[in-house]
Amino acid sequence: MNGINRQWRQILLPLLFVFLAARGECGGVDIDLTVLSGNMLYAAVYNMVNDPTAYAGKTVKLDGTYVTYATDDPAAPLRACIVRDAAGCCASGLEFRLAAPQSYPPEDSQIMLVGTLALDDSETPPVLMLIDAAFAE
Repeated sequence: MNGINRQWRQILLPLLFVFLAARGECGGVDIDLTVLSGNMLYAAVYNMVNDPTAYAGKTVKLDGTYVTYATDDPAAPLRACIVRDAAGCCASGLEFRLAAPQSYPPEDSQIMLVGTLALDDSETPPVLMLIDAAFAE
């Protein structure tokens, strides 16, 4: 049963991204995740995080919850957009870095971002993050 689910994921997720890419070409966005339901959004981000090289260089639009995580440098926390499945029990997310200095919303605010997916090669294995990001409406 697990193998069947994996096969369907391998078939359906690429098709989903092709569909989303076609929808996003008009606005300069390769992948618009804001049109997905909670479960599909979580599955898409989970897939991106677990297969980062397939998505590097793509422009993405996503919405989720703004969170910060402490790092070794207190002046430079890690900032992320977290998405949850429909039940709220599973979460995945992407670190982001803004293109220009902006004020950040309060912790746990709902945000929408547009940016370019890139690999952070300082981690092993490389981690996918959203760079040159901007808050969107």
